[in-house]
Amino acid sequence: MRYQSPKLLVLSKLLLAAVAIIALLALPARELAPGVPLADLLLYCTLGAASALVLLAVAAVLLLQFSQFILRSGGTDPQWFWFSGEPRGLAALRSGRAVNREPQDRP
Repeated sequence: MRYQSPKLLVLSKLLLAAVAIIALLALPARELAPGVPLADLLLYCTLGAASALVLLAVAAVLLLQFSQFILRSGGTDPQWFWFSGEPRGLAALRSGRAVNREPQDRP
């Protein structure tokens, strides 16, 4: 029995999924554009899927860079932008004071 690396297996599954999605998109697109040859239609679908993947990767990198910028500039955490203020006790922790916590019930 040959050993296959997990990375190769994941890559082959992703490639198979991409081919299946492009084929599923090409069938209805062929009905929408009956004058376009099938090879050109598959090329357009492949280019569209590749450009969507590139845009997704660029958006992920930009979001991560923005989050790192916030943390380096002294921000608390980018996820806290959803709330109106900072977490309880953070100002005291930053100034080095002890924080009075409410006792938690332990089971």
